[in-house]
This record gives sequence, C-alpha cells and structure tokens, in this order.
Amino acid sequence: MGVGPDIGNSVSQIENPGQPPNSGSQPATTSSPVATGADCCTPDAMKKTAALLGFVDIVGIKLGMTPEQVVAAVKAYNPSLKIENLTARLEHPSNPGTFVRVPYTINAYSANNRQDLGPVEWIAMQFTLQPGPPLLEKVVRSTGFVNNQPVMTSNLLQSLQKKYGQENYTQRGDSVGWVYDSNGKLLTRVSNPQGTCASDGFATGVPGGGSGPHPPPGETGAGVSLSNTTDPSNPALTNLPEAGPDCAPIVWVAASHVGEGYAPNSQQTSMTVTMESGALMYMSRKATHAWLQAEADGKAKQESDAAAARSAPKL
Repeated sequence: MGVGPDIGNSVSQIENPGQPPNSGSQPATTSSPVATGADCCTPDAMKKTAALLGFVDIVGIKLGMTPEQVVAAVKAYNPSLKIENLTARLEHPSNPGTFVRVPYTINAYSANNRQDLGPVEWIAMQFTLQPGPPLLEKVVRSTGFVNNQPVMTSNLLQSLQKKYGQENYTQRGDSVGWVYDSNGKLLTRVSNPQGTCASDGFATGVPGGGSGPHPPPGETGAGVSLSNTTDPSNPALTNLPEAGPDCAPIVWVAASHVGEGYAPNSQQTSMTVTMESGALMYMSRKATHAWLQAEADGKAKQESDAAAARSAPKL
C-alpha cells in the first residue's frame, strides 16, 4: 500500500481529534455481536451489526457505512479527493467460467502522488460481499507528508492516542493498535486469539487499494468463487484469519511508523492507519460461502436427478 495525500504541518489533521470512543477498558474475553444460529449472517443481522460500529472512525468514515454514506463522508472530509469505485469478479457455480461484477472497494486519493511536490493521500475502503448488503468492513488510509516537512513520531502517536485512547497492542515494533470489543470498549490486554487476529488482519491490504498500478478500470482484480472461498467457521480451512469466529467480537485500529521500533524524536514522512470490523468480515465470508455452496449443491442435485431419470441403454 503506497502513501496517500498529505496531512500538512498540523498533526491535528491526521485524524479528527476528539475523545477516544470509550475510555473504559474490558478484559480480552468479549461476547460476539454475531449470532451463531441460522440467522447469523442474514442481511438484517448484518445491518444490525453495522449499526453498532459507529464508535470509531477515520476522518469521519465509519465501519458499517453503505457506499453512499462512505462517499458522502469522504467528500465532507476532503472534496478534492478523486473517488474510484472498483468491483470484484463473482463466479456463480451454476455458470462456471463466467463472472459478474459486484461492488467491493472504493478508493479516494489525491491528484498528486509525489511527496516531493506536496502532500499525498490514499484511502482504500472494502465492503462486505453478496448476498448481503455492501457495508464498510475495512479502511486503510495512507498519508504521505511533504518530503521536507516530516512529522515527529511522538506528535503522531499523541494525536492518535487523543482520538482512539491508549493503544493496547504492538505489531513487529513498527505499528501500534487499538482493539475494542463490540461495545466500543478498549480491551485491557490483547492476547491470542485476538492478538493473532490483529497481527494477521493488519498484514493484509484492501484489494485494488494503494497508489501502485491499477487493475482494469472498475475492477479490483479480486475473484470470488466457491473454489477460493472457505467457511470461516473452520479456521483450518480459511486463509483469512481476520474473518474467523475468534475475531468476530472485535474491532481494530492500527497505525504504522509509531511503534516501539521508532524513537519518539524520529521524523516520519508517512503513516498508514487501518480500521477493521471482525464481525462484518466474518458474517460476509460465511454468508457468501453458504450462498455459493447452496447454489453448487442445487446444481449438483439437479444434474443427479436428471441422470437418475434417464433410462439405461438397451443391453
């Protein structure tokens, strides 16, 4: 993920300053907002979960927002950012070898992408997949400061702490993070399995996001099919730990270039902030897998019934 538009000389522009979501803290064991029954991942259940996630934001962009709400929030923050809608390729088991385009990510970025010429910014936003409604499940915001106007690490961290509270985990000495429960309370400690969720989750970017080469216009290049999706209820089958059931109770925020590996007086020319909902990622992956599996099972049964109805050749 490349760096995105500048925040200027004022550190307060990094994030909208304010009180941390909830100053209280909770132990690492939390209850999940995701139901475990048959109604776990219905569109209504996902919307109800999304409505609980407004306690944290990145420049006014909140988890659980619809694409329309996200675009409005981006324009309210910085109307000069360019906005790009990207889709994923969804392959239905009933029609293999073909695909339909479905909403997946929105990018907002500055026209300038050279830090020697001015500040740069990129915000990549990822949404839940069909059959549920598109709801914001992950945001990655990269900010690049003007090359000759770096910001002190301690100033960056203080601004982040003012907005999100006291960080409660570190990642590889490079990043610090804030792990909240479903009620917006910071956990008092972060250990496995939540710690694994956080470290694995923030190692992944948003498909089609970043300042590098773009996929074809309107596409992330990401493919969604039964063959490359797995049921997140079984961690042994999924290659996306952040979408597993252990991660469903929590919301993460993480920031790069402010961890223990950087001296407080070191000077930074970029920073990336990531925000993610474990619940929406879990519900979306589970619903998509079940939907495509049901379609595949239906096609297999139809073919089996047709074969059973055919008479055997004369012997």
